[in-house]
Amino acid sequence: MQNFYTESTTWDLKFNLDSDITLYVRHRGAAFRICYHAHILAASPSALKQHHESCRILYKDDADEECCKVSDRLRKPFEDLMTEIAPTPLTGSTEYLHSYLYPPWFILEARVAKSGYIQPHFKAALSRQEFGRPGEYIDNDFLQPHLSPLLDSKLNKYSSYHVQVLARTSQLVPSRVLVDGTVYFFKPWISGRMHGYYELQSYRKILADTEASPSFLAGVRICRLHGLVIDNDDDVLQHYPLDSDEKDYPGTRLVGLLLTYIENRGTLEDLAPWSDCTNEDRLRWSKQIHHSVECLHGAGVAWGDAKPDNVLVDMEGDAWLIDFGGSYTPGWVDEDKQEAVEGDRQGVQRIDDWLTRWSRQPVTRIKRSGEEGGEGGV
Repeated sequence: MQNFYTESTTWDLKFNLDSDITLYVRHRGAAFRICYHAHILAASPSALKQHHESCRILYKDDADEECCKVSDRLRKPFEDLMTEIAPTPLTGSTEYLHSYLYPPWFILEARVAKSGYIQPHFKAALSRQEFGRPGEYIDNDFLQPHLSPLLDSKLNKYSSYHVQVLARTSQLVPSRVLVDGTVYFFKPWISGRMHGYYELQSYRKILADTEASPSFLAGVRICRLHGLVIDNDDDVLQHYPLDSDEKDYPGTRLVGLLLTYIENRGTLEDLAPWSDCTNEDRLRWSKQIHHSVECLHGAGVAWGDAKPDNVLVDMEGDAWLIDFGGSYTPGWVDEDKQEAVEGDRQGVQRIDDWLTRWSRQPVTRIKRSGEEGGEGGV
């Protein structure tokens, strides 16, 4: 588990060497905004020169690796201060999803010491509602048509106060969670994400078909929706501003989905190329994928983004379909066939062809640190 994770780095859209650079960092249950302002750094010619060099790299095309190095370098001077400010976790204490979704926010600023080096400065602490809210309001005109059938169903709804965090991803996002004695995979809801609306439709159809014909999808290895995580602002936000605009008054938000938790070895993309993967394994996975996809089609659901990376192999060696958010991936499904039965069949055929190539040309790959499949969800 990483101690620090930079969620994003922002700068001006238009090329500007004096652009402010802002980092958004998670550390030990707290969220930080780290600000580099060119007009402050101008107090030191060397600091300003380095800032200009950072901007040049950030504005480059296709320089993801270099940009990550810049973000890491800009974060480094603040790590001791973040550790000092962040709450100290209590040994053995139970962590709930609420603490991740509504962390304490701190604003930090880069200043310049007499030596010319960056001097981290604590600027402000923010209350929970001052820095945006996760999820999407359930009465949103775009979300409401897709969500209302699920809200009216028997699907369980939980507050983030009741969702216990058991494990996190490398990005520090809760992944494996516990609710009412059952382990689920937690998927955060991202506001305005069109593929998310498609995903809700898919899960609604799967639920409806399961209720109508319980035996039809009973044994099919697909990720399913088991619950919704819904928060009311009155319950989770503190010190609400009295002079807020009407649109900012408390409401109820969808903040995440509780999906099937699949303890797994890795994705099909991770596992199929290995020389210790047998042709019998590849053939079994192919048959399981075909069966699952045909069952989905019988329920009126298109997988949507058929590719090896959207197949998980569980600890027993069986293949599970994940990610019903639609869209397509070039090379696996053509754009004009996305989110359709025809596109699924094209993607499955290309997965078969890909598995066949690995069966005919087994190779030995060197395992890299962290590449092994382990615990995970979708």
